[in-house]
Amino acid sequence: MTRYVVESLSFDSTVIATSMVYWHTFVCQHGLRKIDEIVLSASCVFLASKVEHYKVRLNKVIALVFEINLRSEEVEGWRRMLLETELLLCHTLGFSFQVTHPMKRIAEMVPQNDQAVFECAHRLFHLSFVTPLCTRVSTDEVAEALVYLAADGANRLDTLAGRFTCTSPERRDGIICMMIDAMVVMKKTTGFPKIDDAISASRKRFRDKEPSCPLPSRSSAGIASSSETPCVQDVE
Repeated sequence: MTRYVVESLSFDSTVIATSMVYWHTFVCQHGLRKIDEIVLSASCVFLASKVEHYKVRLNKVIALVFEINLRSEEVEGWRRMLLETELLLCHTLGFSFQVTHPMKRIAEMVPQNDQAVFECAHRLFHLSFVTPLCTRVSTDEVAEALVYLAADGANRLDTLAGRFTCTSPERRDGIICMMIDAMVVMKKTTGFPKIDDAISASRKRFRDKEPSCPLPSRSSAGIASSSETPCVQDVE
């Protein structure tokens, strides 16, 4: 839902990233029983668009998300609900709206001639919002783990010698493990055989555990329940 709304309104990927950080922060504190997840997703996008300096009318978001005519009597009810949700979201964020994303650190780490590594790390960054990593570990740790995974898959780790500053290989490996499992859930591959083989192995482990341990489910915002995901505890 988040990506659909952002792309339909022609926002850039920063709005997706910021809105997903808001989403995970809210869910981390309140869970999903407190509010309808589609309403929450719409409120996150609306707030993130303003923070990232886009101008969009709330009615336009309502018409897109709920597929209703703006002349409908339902519009006012949805307006109140989204504005109330936005206020609750603001309180949850402590009225601290600015978000630093890993892409700047990724760009600093990857040499300009390693375009394949950069593009893979960039895709992994967007896939990372399937997980709650943005609320559990620092931006630099996420960036370095994604670059490490991409460079390892491309057999280019030697070109990045000395660029990694995070001091805990265990935490890095925990992040990588979570990302591999996220790609299993999303049915994604990278095009790098080394990473894709790890994804296949993880998928096989999940299947071997079924039906007692099914794959984590996805929600309308694109997040997955990580309670069943191995190695999550390694990054906490």
